[in-house]
Amino acid sequence: MKYCYRALALLFVAFASHAEITAEDVAADCAKISEYAQQGERFYKAKNYPKAREAFENQVAWQEQCDAIARNVDNDLLATAYNNVALTWIREGEYRKALAWLSIMPENKKSAYNLSLIKEKLAALPKPASAAGEYWQYAGRGTFETLTLKPQDKETFLADWSGYYFGMMAMYYGPNLGEFSEKVTLKAGKGVIKLRDGNISDCTISLNLSPDLLHIKAKTDDPMQCGFGHNVSADGTYLRVD
Repeated sequence: MKYCYRALALLFVAFASHAEITAEDVAADCAKISEYAQQGERFYKAKNYPKAREAFENQVAWQEQCDAIARNVDNDLLATAYNNVALTWIREGEYRKALAWLSIMPENKKSAYNLSLIKEKLAALPKPASAAGEYWQYAGRGTFETLTLKPQDKETFLADWSGYYFGMMAMYYGPNLGEFSEKVTLKAGKGVIKLRDGNISDCTISLNLSPDLLHIKAKTDDPMQCGFGHNVSADGTYLRVD
């Protein structure tokens, strides 16, 4: 996708308060998307998958950023970028992490094809023995919200969560953030996390673990009371990736 300088200049009227970032800056950054893709391909062919993934994640982040500014999402380019990252995980045998990336746009033909390639690999993975593990939910800009459950005793876990909200200019000014580290007791796959702070947070987050221990759904009673950054929420479905 080519980002028209004139169109970007008009759109930047809305961002006058951030005068240090110009339309020329954005046009230059958006022009680098294809460079990230080419860099990733070179590392991928050299079987340097971590470096390839880093480049492809940059491809994802800037494709999303530039689409947001231009207000013109190119689903095919985005799906290609997501699949590029997924392929690096596949090559390293990290099939659940690959699944997380392929699940961002699962209806896309490329995603569906690559999902079909790892279907048997996923089915052959050892079944989780407990809820303990790492779970991801896509937040945008090549970044996943993470929920990690660490065993404390038979039914109690330490839940560590990091969340994000990416606004229109997030690649320039950063995302809004949220996090917590709290104990939770899971009985029959259900548990409640209570965040209590007399000055900041007073919220309850319910967790519901799927019977196969591969997904966790989180639901907050009132996200505005959790003390996270603006629009940051723990809500959603998280996929086990370990």
